[in-house]
Amino acid sequence: MYAKMSKKGQITVPKSIRKKLNIDKDGGVLFLVEKNEVKIKGIPAGHVENLAGSLKKYARSYVPLGRVREKIKGKIADEAAREGLSD
Repeated sequence: MYAKMSKKGQITVPKSIRKKLNIDKDGGVLFLVEKNEVKIKGIPAGHVENLAGSLKKYARSYVPLGRVREKIKGKIADEAAREGLSD
């Protein structure tokens, strides 16, 4: 089955697939990336709320998003420089 991606990178999961995966309007999906394939696992409503905060115990401390982005940009720039891809 084919689904077209929007300009925002969004797709609509077809109704027949949502039904098979037991996903309704408040449910969600879990994307599992394996090599060059993506598998989608349905998360029924109610279970999605249970996931909120479930990774909190793995976080060392709060880090502002801006600081995370700057660190990532620095790592990308360093890697590009090593590979000779800088401006």
